[in-house]
Order: sequence, then structure tokens, then C-alpha cells
Amino acid sequence: MHLIIALLAHEVSHVFSAILLNIEFTKVKITIFGFNLNANLDRISPAKKIILFFAGPACNLCLYFGFRNTEYFKFANMSLFLAYINLIPIVPLDGGNICKTVLEVFLDTRTVSGYITMTNAFFILYLIIIIHVYKNYLYFLLVCMGLKGIVDENRYLLEKSVLNKYHLIKAEKEKNL
Repeated sequence: MHLIIALLAHEVSHVFSAILLNIEFTKVKITIFGFNLNANLDRISPAKKIILFFAGPACNLCLYFGFRNTEYFKFANMSLFLAYINLIPIVPLDGGNICKTVLEVFLDTRTVSGYITMTNAFFILYLIIIIHVYKNYLYFLLVCMGLKGIVDENRYLLEKSVLNKYHLIKAEKEKNL
């Protein structure tokens, strides 16, 4: 029950931060990886994106500090665990999205996608080793998240490439008319 409440608080804080930051989203989907806001973040400033992604772990950290010395210390510890897990720098976790946003400020989309794919692959390998050594299969969910991040990142890169080619062809046709 502690995990469900900590997860719910985490995800609701993302929704509230999106509302406070005036980030438009069409719907909220519940997936195995948490809530997913259907929002186009391409035109959102990096600062707003970082605030949006950090809102969940920040909420969990606040819950930890608020409840750690009370009778609800198990809930506090679960909130701290959730904050730590979400700050692992793999996409689709918050830490990965924060890293991706920072990289996008300095690098082009293709390079950022390459770094994200490499980082996810590194953590997937690391987590597989942890699973093997400690026989702790809880980390398998993080491996799945890392794989999902690689697939999503490559899909995003392909979509961007197709859209760019479409706009180039359209501009060329308009130029020739």
C-alpha cells in the first residue's frame, strides 16, 4: 500500500506541475511505467521540461523528509526509494528525461538519441548483472523500462527524420511552383 500511495503522489505531482507550467496535454494514460501525459514537449522550454520531470522525485523526497521520523517511516523509505529509482538516468524514467533535456540544449537530436541509447544499454547491462548476481528480479522492470526507452528513442528519431524530409520536399515543391 505504501508503494501505491508513493507512486500516486509522484505521478499526480507531474500532472499538477504540467498544469502550473501551462503545459498543454490532451489526456493522462496509466501504463505499467506510470502515468503518461500526452503532451508535445518539443516546443516547451528546457527549464519547464526539467521542472516537469523533477516534480515527481521532488514530491517523493518531500514525503520522505516529512514522514521519516514518524510512525510512517516505511512509507517515507518507500518514497525515498521511488525518488532514487526515478532519478536513474535512463529514458523513460525522470532522470533520463532530465539528462535528455540538458543534452538537447547543447547537442543535435541524432547525437542526443545516440547518448540516450548508449546510456540505456549500459544500465540494462548493469541491471542484468545485478539480477544475475543477487537473484533480485525486481530490477527486471527497470530493464524493461530501459529497453522501452531505446525503442521509443529510435522511433522518435525516425519520426523526426521522416518529418524533416517531408518538410524539405514540400518546401522544394513550393519553391518550384
